[in-house]
Formats: sequence, structure tokens, C-alpha cells
Amino acid sequence: MTNKTLLLVVLCAALISACSGSGIDDGAQISDVAYGSGSEEEVATARPSVTPEAVATLSVEEALQLAELGQIAFTASAEGRRDIWLIRADGNNERNLTIDLDNVFAEAPVWSMDGQTIAYDGLLGVNETRDILTVNVYGEVQEHQLTFGDGYDCYPSYSPDGEMIVYMSERGENRDLFVMDAAGNEISRLTEGLAQDYEPAWSPNGDQITFVSRRTGDSEIFVMNADGSDPTVLTDSAQLDWRPAWSPDGEWITFESWRNGNADIFVMRRDGSDLRQLTHSAAEDGHPHFSPDGRYIVFHSRRLGDYQLFILEVEQPENVWHVPTESVRALLPTWDWSSLAN
Repeated sequence: MTNKTLLLVVLCAALISACSGSGIDDGAQISDVAYGSGSEEEVATARPSVTPEAVATLSVEEALQLAELGQIAFTASAEGRRDIWLIRADGNNERNLTIDLDNVFAEAPVWSMDGQTIAYDGLLGVNETRDILTVNVYGEVQEHQLTFGDGYDCYPSYSPDGEMIVYMSERGENRDLFVMDAAGNEISRLTEGLAQDYEPAWSPNGDQITFVSRRTGDSEIFVMNADGSDPTVLTDSAQLDWRPAWSPDGEWITFESWRNGNADIFVMRRDGSDLRQLTHSAAEDGHPHFSPDGRYIVFHSRRLGDYQLFILEVEQPENVWHVPTESVRALLPTWDWSSLAN
């Protein structure tokens, strides 16, 4: 490892909680934690000890069904780096997509609708902050930097037509939501104010954007029109509600919540009604994302000790399967929805 790479690794460790990611030290009291996407969160509970749980393995029939649902992108650590990885939903064909790129920190991957490109935030140099980048999934891997701001630019999300990207930015000394075209041009602001707005996700029909905001005092899930108008709060909890993601039909939003003193997966209708808790593990379950057919949700969890990937069945959430990875600290999974465009 070169001196430059070693310095980058040290810097990455210091910045790991500044945008997305877990951002909680093992065994620590959770208090005033820079918890994700640049948000400074307070979760008023002690972190539960991690006791590995028994988790089901896929049957042959289940594996075949999941294999037809395409790839999952996630971020994970290996060889002193944090990279974007890909794995098939049945646990096969795992590969490190960004291992040969210059940056040694990349996370929060999101797919373009055609499945050809992944956008993410990464660190390109010792004296640089986090920026939005893209990488092609197939062919020779090439990385493109889209933002060049002084503050953190994090958590991108593609519009359904792939022409625009919404993301969180610290430009203007506050965390607000911005939108730009897929080449990084034509930047415009969607939100503005003293509260922190972050973690946007574009709806499947392109009309709305869900996001997290502290404008009510706590971090809650909001939805607004794609032009930034009519922001509406959907959740009401004294604890952290964040990491929202749409169902493919646009009728449901899944998210991670700490409202019961631990991270669990919830789902609600797009107007906030019919709230339902899907997981009840003593371990952290977080960052949910729907499969392209809407039947499953992939998420990260500490059920086996370290962060790993799991899949649950939405209608029978007690059915949970581990997606084994070779990597360490597998986090922030998102499912490729390109099959919906075919």
C-alpha cells in the first residue's frame, strides 16, 4: 500500500459517518452521532449487544426465484478500501465493481433505470470532500465525477427516465436537496432552509421525491413534488426515521426506523397510512430496498454480528434469508430495477 493510499484510508475512516453508512461505533452509547448523509442524529438508547442469530438459507426453489430478479449493488470494505460491489440476489456472482479505480472510498450506490450505470458518493483525494460519481456496470469500468462542491455531495437518486439525479449537498453551508442532469450540469436547488434535508429517492413515476428532513425537530420521512413544491411529512416519531425507498408501483415506501429503540424495517403507503413494522430483530436492520417485482426487500443487518445483506418477503416478513458475501461490512443495498424497463 502506498503512502498516499494509506493516508486516504485513514481519512476515509474519519469521514465514514459524514454522509451515508452506519456511523456508529461498536459497543458505544448512541448519542449525538454523525449518523448518515451528513445528518447529526441522536438516538436515545444504548446500542444492543450483538448476538448472532440463526438465519434461514435459501431452498433451491427460492434461490431460482431470486436469481431471476437481477443484481444488488452495495458498499463494503475489503483490502483497506470501501467499494461498490455487485451480487446476484441468490448470493452468486459477487464482484467488486470499483476495486481498480483511484478512489478508495465509495458508497451509497443507486442504479439507473436501464441498469447500465450506478451513481454513488465517493472520495477522490486527500484534500477533497465527498462528491457524486458514476460508474458503468458493464464493459471497461470508467468513473465520472459529477459534482465539485466545497461541501459534501451525497446520496444520489436517478429519475425514472435516467435524465436527472437528485442528491444532498452542503453547498450554501446547509444540507439541502439539489437536482442536476445525468452529466452533472444544469444544477438547481429543490429545498432551502435552516433544517437539514437529505436522503432523497425519486418515485417510480417521476412525480414525487421522498426524503428525510429535520424541519419538524426530529428526522422524519417527507414527500414533495419533483419540483420541490408541497413538502409533506409522512412520519411522526421522536426517534430516527430515515432511508426511505419506493416500491416499484409507487404505492408504498419502506424505511428504517429507530422508534422502538433499535433499527427495524417499516413500510407505509405513499401518504403515510397503513404503517407496518416488518422486522423485530434485536440486531440492527436497515436501509431497505424493494425488489423489482415488489415481493421482497433487501436490507443490511447485524444479525450475524457484522453488517451483512438479507432479504425478506414483504407479505410474510418472517421469511428472511441471508445473502452471503465475501466482503466485510456489507451495507446500503439497492436492487437493479432494469427488468421493469424491458
